[in-house]
Amino acid sequence: MFGKTFKIIAAAVLIATALSTVSFAGQWLQYGQNWCYQKSDGSFARNQWVGNYYLGSDGIMYTNSWTPDGYYVDATGKWDGRSAYGTSTTYEPVNAIGQIHYNSPRLYGTIWGENKLSYAGTPVEIIRSNDNVIIDRGTYYELPNCVWEAPCFDEYGDFSTYDFLTGPIYIRKNALADTNSGTMTAEQLIQYYGSLHQDSYYNGVFRTVGEKTYFDSNGYITRFTSFPFG
Repeated sequence: MFGKTFKIIAAAVLIATALSTVSFAGQWLQYGQNWCYQKSDGSFARNQWVGNYYLGSDGIMYTNSWTPDGYYVDATGKWDGRSAYGTSTTYEPVNAIGQIHYNSPRLYGTIWGENKLSYAGTPVEIIRSNDNVIIDRGTYYELPNCVWEAPCFDEYGDFSTYDFLTGPIYIRKNALADTNSGTMTAEQLIQYYGSLHQDSYYNGVFRTVGEKTYFDSNGYITRFTSFPFG
């Protein structure tokens, strides 16, 4: 409980510090975990930007979401600097790790199985998220903290895996996911399950096997499994 309370306080302090630098003759006010902006005439800002922060129709500052005009604001409520989603200048970053996957040949007929995804020659058994963070980037999801596992045999000759890479992955919202009953898009999985996999046994929000995972030329996942051994 103490740890959770400390995190909430720390987050509030971070937001308060950021907002303290933004003032237009009005003042920021905190109500519980929400922030509002009171203008100099006593009314509250609604449906408008105050600096790099957006206030909704209820007067509450947006956080971790897209604004009605297409911009993304982070956990502190601040615009993240990207161009508006849906415009011709929408910024779509390249994922370097994913590009290496795209340019690495798949491994066929090896001891690790058929059609295995590889990373610069290293076979990939599993890619998984290491936490529950999913960032909605408009046309894709960003998972900032993922782990890559490669297959191996342990000292007893039994099949095992080892972690060999960490980093972010980007998943197209229209990426196809193999499910227990067919296929769904990544966006549909989020809508139905609040996660990108269906197995509650595992921690994290994403877990896919190398044989059924594919990337495009910009390093975005376009196909994966929503259950770990499907």
